[in-house]
Amino acid sequence: MKRMIRMGRISRVVALMAVATASAGAQGLGGLLPTADSDPPTRQGTRGANFLHLGIGARGNAMGGAIGSAVTGSTAWFWNPAGAATIESFSMAAGRQNLYGDLGITQNYAAVSFPLFGGALGLALNSLSSGEIPWRDEGAPFGTVLRGESFVWSSTAVSLGFARRLTDRLDVGGALKYISEGLPQAKSTWMSADVGTQFRTGLFGIVLGGSLQQVGTGAAMDGTMLERGVNTNDVSRGQTRFKLFTRPVELPTAFRFSIGDDLLGTAESLFGRGSGQHAVFGEVSLDDAVDMSVQAGLGVEYSWRNTVFARGGKRFYNDDRAAPGDDGFGYGLSGGFGLRLPVAGRAIRFDYSYTSLGDLKDIQVFSFDFSGR
Repeated sequence: MKRMIRMGRISRVVALMAVATASAGAQGLGGLLPTADSDPPTRQGTRGANFLHLGIGARGNAMGGAIGSAVTGSTAWFWNPAGAATIESFSMAAGRQNLYGDLGITQNYAAVSFPLFGGALGLALNSLSSGEIPWRDEGAPFGTVLRGESFVWSSTAVSLGFARRLTDRLDVGGALKYISEGLPQAKSTWMSADVGTQFRTGLFGIVLGGSLQQVGTGAAMDGTMLERGVNTNDVSRGQTRFKLFTRPVELPTAFRFSIGDDLLGTAESLFGRGSGQHAVFGEVSLDDAVDMSVQAGLGVEYSWRNTVFARGGKRFYNDDRAAPGDDGFGYGLSGGFGLRLPVAGRAIRFDYSYTSLGDLKDIQVFSFDFSGR
């Protein structure tokens, strides 16, 4: 009887798995599971909360995720918490990300930071929503035609972080995260920690960045949706309640390493200060996570008078997520622009980015940043 009930509801589990794959986005949708003995194994889809691999902010996305050594301000709580150590007054950042064309999957983030205890304290929120998805089960295999119901899969991470400048060259930072994803009736929750560093070498403007992220607990899905009842007495129609067993899932622990360089525009730049009106920054990054291949990123940013910005980047996913016929180089290619406006001694920034993802269409990001610099 217990097995029959599980089989009778298995399509709901399949629906949850499908949405979890959609929330993974950059990890699960393009790479296929092995179909032959000759195909290499893949680590995709082996961890929960895969939305944490999706970069936030227009600047970071435009540079292909190669921003770990250059990131500052409140967006640093996602990329590398050490970057928040430069905050000297109240700072905030927010943005919206439209993922994968017109699929209706959106990601929003917001963060605030302020100086405290000789460093910077910050609170950040990162959330993803699948949009309305029709229920599909044995009674309505094609969705709302019969049931007229829908659900929304959501993923959320709330972090509290602290960063501090230890020397004139070394910054360190860390953050604690509370993470949850699923439906209101069936969720998984985790606790994790991030740590990061930024080191300015003093050689030709070279900066090194490194961060270890999502180091935390495993979690199994739990909630009322997993509860079932079975008749135990045909006469009295008594019921015995039980809960379906779910296996714990680990977090997508990742290590980011990056090397950035002020190519032009400062006294330490590789090509000198120039006219002082133009500045160019470039970065190379490597990301290694337990559930994906090692990914490389290249990014470059040009600025004019620290007011107008143009950015470009490329991410190398090192897997088979690009469909046959897709332009291999175009997949993961990104670009964007930004505008910084000084207002009453503060700075307000507006940024936009576009990332091409082949059959997954694109990721477009609109972001806003307010700081004292």
